[in-house]
Amino acid sequence: MAYNDKSIFKDVNQKPIPQYWNPSTDRYEPVEGHNGMLKVVLVDEQGRYVHSQSLVDQISNKLDELIQVVRQIGV
Repeated sequence: MAYNDKSIFKDVNQKPIPQYWNPSTDRYEPVEGHNGMLKVVLVDEQGRYVHSQSLVDQISNKLDELIQVVRQIGV
């Protein structure tokens, strides 16, 4: 069966819980975290891990460059 033929999991109040469709088991499975947080792993289009600190550093560097340009033109 496909994901759209199965019911999702619900809690005691009949509200949907965090879950994902697992095609290997052909069913929805609860998403379990650690210390109340979900764990997310970022990957690029080739499936390589993306380290979030690297992204933060790149954005921070670009913002610093933008600040310098704005200061130079006097905006």
